[in-house]
Amino acid sequence: MTSQDTNMDPSLKTPRTEFGVSLREYRISAGLRQKDLAAVLGWSVSKISMVERGERPADETFARDADAALQADGSLLALWRDTAHQTARWPVWLAQLVEIEQQAAMLRTWQPLIVPGMLQTPEYARAIFRGKPGTTPEAVEQNVADRMQRQDVLQRENGPTLWAVIDEGVLTRPIGAKAVMAEQMAHLLALDDHPRVNVRILPRDSWLTTGLQGAFILLSGPRMPDMAYLESVTLSQITADADRVLETKARYEMLHGDALSRRASLQLIEEIATQWK
Repeated sequence: MTSQDTNMDPSLKTPRTEFGVSLREYRISAGLRQKDLAAVLGWSVSKISMVERGERPADETFARDADAALQADGSLLALWRDTAHQTARWPVWLAQLVEIEQQAAMLRTWQPLIVPGMLQTPEYARAIFRGKPGTTPEAVEQNVADRMQRQDVLQRENGPTLWAVIDEGVLTRPIGAKAVMAEQMAHLLALDDHPRVNVRILPRDSWLTTGLQGAFILLSGPRMPDMAYLESVTLSQITADADRVLETKARYEMLHGDALSRRASLQLIEEIATQWK
């Protein structure tokens, strides 16, 4: 998947924007304008500006040269390495999503086809990743490890609240093997004990077509604009465009409104889980 629409708000703190903010602070402290630093580093002013706004990643050469030019004593280079470690493991669109999830206080997701990534077991995720044409066993294992690490945000003491609406068909669609599905159903049931995770099932007989266009995640928090992650087979988008976010919110409200209650959802998961044993 690739991202064609980032619409990232400059006020959103991510590793990339934190590097940009630090670069700007060091530049100003050194008494340099953007064009002055551009001349020293051999970059254009527009590139300096984009790095400072977090719109363009800096490479190691840039970070090292900027650190030396601004007399940062290795601080800028160390910050760049932290940024690279967090973002280089994922495609650009996923790196952005992970960064935003780290800042969000509330995640609301709809998933019509598979269990949401944040709620997948390792074996279920492994079966999903194996379905990608041309993938290697090594790539599958790396993807699984990355997905499990991404879930760590839910275990933080101050982690986000996650409300997930899942189509009933997800519970009956065979993924991997019966044992894989049995484990995944047990995991969904166990999540009822999580203080910040709420799983609702949209029943098959709801006749609702609102979510058939694809999965999405709504992300919100006190230090970020409301954002939406929109998913399809070959294109994933992250947007803060107010109209698109509002439309996605309206879709979620319709889906959540037609979903079963939390208790009824758990009962349905328990009933379907028996077929996988």
